Amino acid sequence: MSMTKRIGVLSLVFLWFPAATRAQSAADDYKKSCAMCHTIGGGPLAGPDLAGMSDRRERSWLIRFIVDPQAVVGSGDTTAKAMVDEYKGMIMPALPGMTHERAAALVDYVRERSSGKSDQPASSPKREMNPVTAEDVERGRELFVGVQPLEAHGAACLACHDTKGLESMGGGRLGPNLTSVYERLGGRQGLESWLSAPPTPLMSSLYRTRPLSAREITAFIAFFEARPPREAVSTGMRHGAFSMLGLLGTGLLLGVFHLLWRGRRRGVRAKLVQAYRLRGVQ
Repeated sequence: MSMTKRIGVLSLVFLWFPAATRAQSAADDYKKSCAMCHTIGGGPLAGPDLAGMSDRRERSWLIRFIVDPQAVVGSGDTTAKAMVDEYKGMIMPALPGMTHERAAALVDYVRERSSGKSDQPASSPKREMNPVTAEDVERGRELFVGVQPLEAHGAACLACHDTKGLESMGGGRLGPNLTSVYERLGGRQGLESWLSAPPTPLMSSLYRTRPLSAREITAFIAFFEARPPREAVSTGMRHGAFSMLGLLGTGLLLGVFHLLWRGRRRGVRAKLVQAYRLRGVQ
């Protein structure tokens, strides 16, 4: 092979390599950060179907939204607000480490898969789940409240979340109420995808090294599917009762301490007064 041909081949390799790397990175980004809430041609899940999104939205808008969705929504953008309203107030979480370059590669990746130019299928086939049982629902409840520990020793949901139907005073309020999470995430498939790879930074940090098992995911899906409708949620009274009990308990403890220390203070004071009287007599 002549020197000229060798240079030409090397030039093609160098031109192809960055493009191949970008495509691979975009595929990884989609699988790790997007697939739990979106499909490409498979219908909406927790978020909209991404097929043809480049035809519906300007490329610059898509890149800005992928990089910082909350900033776009907060800016008053009407398109973003309409999406939030359509998906019951859910705002796409910011993806850790997302840059304009990675977002642009994701847009190109989705466009190629939408048009069928990619060698990967446009969307994964939906996996049918077996009907859930009462045992699955009960096991999901026990996992949620922490009665039964998770296999990988992850944190119980009750620490951060509440849901309708708990016998206790309820769960934490750090995270959202999960009563209607089954409907919000688009049913079984969306909830399964979310639980398999939680995309939010906090949940990702908690469960990345302690993932849920397939059996645990099935139990959680059964538990959340059995929750009452959103209209039945009323946590204000329950949390109000919890606050009232806290105040009553505090008052009771203060009363007990008062009784205990009152006698002690009188005993000490009586001894001091007696000592001073004795000194005056002397």
